Amino acid sequence: MLPISTPPPPTDVAVCGWAGITIRVAWELLACGARVRPAVLRDARDHVLLHLSPTTPVAHAEDRAATLTREFVARARNAPIRGSWLQDGEMPLSPRWRRALEQSLTPLSAALLRYHYADGHGLPQLERMMRVDQVSLEAARGGLREVVRRAACDDGLPLDTWGADRVDGLLRRLAAFSLGPCPPLHEILEGLHDPHLRRCARCDRANRLLRGGVLTTADLVPPKLGARPSQTVDVLAVHFHPDGRHHRAALVAEADVPLFPVDEDLLLLDAEREEEVRALLILAAEVASPPRELLRVARLEGPGRWSQHGLLGPLAQQARDVVRSRAWGTVEGMGELPAALPEPPSAGRAWMGTGLTVALAAVAMLAWLRPDVRDGSERVQFTPARGGVWATFDVEEDERVLVIRDDGQGLAVLHASASAADKAEWATGDGGYRVHTTGKGVLLASTRREWPALEPLIAEASASSDPLETLARRLSVDLEAEVHTWRL
Repeated sequence: MLPISTPPPPTDVAVCGWAGITIRVAWELLACGARVRPAVLRDARDHVLLHLSPTTPVAHAEDRAATLTREFVARARNAPIRGSWLQDGEMPLSPRWRRALEQSLTPLSAALLRYHYADGHGLPQLERMMRVDQVSLEAARGGLREVVRRAACDDGLPLDTWGADRVDGLLRRLAAFSLGPCPPLHEILEGLHDPHLRRCARCDRANRLLRGGVLTTADLVPPKLGARPSQTVDVLAVHFHPDGRHHRAALVAEADVPLFPVDEDLLLLDAEREEEVRALLILAAEVASPPRELLRVARLEGPGRWSQHGLLGPLAQQARDVVRSRAWGTVEGMGELPAALPEPPSAGRAWMGTGLTVALAAVAMLAWLRPDVRDGSERVQFTPARGGVWATFDVEEDERVLVIRDDGQGLAVLHASASAADKAEWATGDGGYRVHTTGKGVLLASTRREWPALEPLIAEASASSDPLETLARRLSVDLEAEVHTWRL
């Protein structure tokens, strides 16, 4: 018989540090004022794990989880990441610093380390809770700062230039730093290890989160498969020049792909929807919202996942550094964006064109008799955006335009040209026209004839199973109009 041996313990911090990371994430979510719902906890924990390599020490992983969870909440709220000396969070903590603190603790400084630095209570609140004057509390806090300074100096990291606020940030991290080993969780819940709870923030927080119903014991058990998120994403990082930042909201409203605004000047888009993103950026440049010289776009690929709270993983932070090396007006992998289209002609020029209609009658008649060899698909293009569609079309100067919208409740006339000139409001300046409409479908037709009374035609078409197509056939046959339709 072969000898039976137990499998080796897991080495990936996503498994061996699952409970500690989950506790730290849930605690920081509460500290940020977020509700710890299952979806929020899962996304925040995945955001943390996507930043950590498998060999990260558990204590350092828990420490990084605090900073990364605050970043997750700020990003999800599209708010600045608040806090001083954020770069210090990248510096690993030394277990020796925590031991130095424990060896120097008095009852007062131990309470200060637990309630002030670990739990975040202010000194005035502790003065009332502990019935200790603030002078004594200030003295104890100064002693803790000095212990940390000496311990760091012994390790070759002088903190003489660090102010009190910066040292306090380090003390908050050390107050939550758990050396272990920790007793079994069920024994803690049975109240068997109160002395350990008073000095171990990890177990103290687990006890409070479980008793308060914020977490369950199942939340602290890693799944047998898939503890570490393995997804990767392909992202386009769109950086807005300071003069073009006010256009970002319009671009967000137009987009129909997963996206994530970051800070005030960055927008991350799902690059796997390449054709839709390309059309969006080209449209934005053509209508100068913003002009191409106020945009630069970089492409990144790496660990991450799109979620209802935005893009999870490190790419949001990396994107800012990568995009700064790109040229303005270009999209990495797509080339240069187009220049803005010319301004539409003035209304005066449009009315002058109407005055020339009679003079051009003979030419118009020749054009009427000459067969139109252009492909209709080139004359009209539909681009879904902003809850509806942009219709870009090219018609003759003497043609009248009809736009009818299907809003889901019936057909409605958006525009019916009374003359060939009144479509000038949609002119793009290059001989074409562009109009936006919302709804589930749209019909765009053009003809040189006058439009008949449309209400009876719409009523008749509405009685059919497909009103939009029925009306399109009727207009095409009766008026010899060129008709195009689009549906969601």
